[in-house]
Amino acid sequence: MSQGIPKEFWDARFSEDGFAYGDRPSRLLLGWSDLIASNCKTALVPASGQGRDAVFLAELGLDVTAVDISPVGLERTAELAARKGVSVKTIEADLFAWAWPEAKFDLVASMFAHVPSAVRPHLHSHFSKSLAPGGFVFLEGFTQDQIGYQEKYQSGGPPDVDMLYSAEDIRSDFEGLREESLLTGIERLEEGPYHTGPAALLRAVFTKAGN
Repeated sequence: MSQGIPKEFWDARFSEDGFAYGDRPSRLLLGWSDLIASNCKTALVPASGQGRDAVFLAELGLDVTAVDISPVGLERTAELAARKGVSVKTIEADLFAWAWPEAKFDLVASMFAHVPSAVRPHLHSHFSKSLAPGGFVFLEGFTQDQIGYQEKYQSGGPPDVDMLYSAEDIRSDFEGLREESLLTGIERLEEGPYHTGPAALLRAVFTKAGN
């Protein structure tokens, strides 16, 4: 995401030993895995990082496309998929320059894809447009309260409050979809060295109207 944190940062982080954010999938996806497996066949994971969520969705039986600006992250995705015995299509692209497919995916899973507020609604509009009728958006990220938790616990997220979420902004971004769930609160993360400790989180699920 060139309008967020630069590619060079992610290449360096994803080149480190181990998985920067762990290899276990998002707790949001884990919690909704039965519904996902029963209702979704195709998935898009934008800003997919090292592939933990993309690989999990493939393990559920979905045809998964993972898009990230970092080729290093996509290499790690391919390695993890091979280790888990699944296949994930990987695409190296800047999400703000990529030709997003329309009405193609049953699920879009966006986990901690933080960008400046000036461009966030535009990015989220692509999520909605890329959904097939009846499709789901799953979104997880840090709320603006995370600034304090960063300072105290170093538990993750961009240090710029402008790049963090509020429930009101997320509801506004996805006002054309139906809200299935939107929760905020404090939880202890255990997701690799850069997502560890008490953190202020938002988890949301939206659906697109069917035909």
